[in-house]
Amino acid sequence: MRRHEKWSVESTIRLAFVIVSVIIGGMVLAVISLTAAATMNPTPEQTIIQKVETTGDVKRLCVEACTGEHIEAMSFELIDQQSGGVMR
Repeated sequence: MRRHEKWSVESTIRLAFVIVSVIIGGMVLAVISLTAAATMNPTPEQTIIQKVETTGDVKRLCVEACTGEHIEAMSFELIDQQSGGVMR
């Protein structure tokens, strides 16, 4: 049978260095993989579209908030013909 060597300061420091190196290497790989995943799968941007629609002599201000192809919110308000502002 082989007899185990006693622990020394050098072997303890070597073991701690290996453990810290493995942890740091794992953290670096995690940061690289998360960065790569974020650049490959970008989140869709939200766009706001404003336009004036006219039906006969009635004008409406239409505001749409879209994320990708999905419409999140819509708003229609009448425009006052005399002042040019939105009617409340």
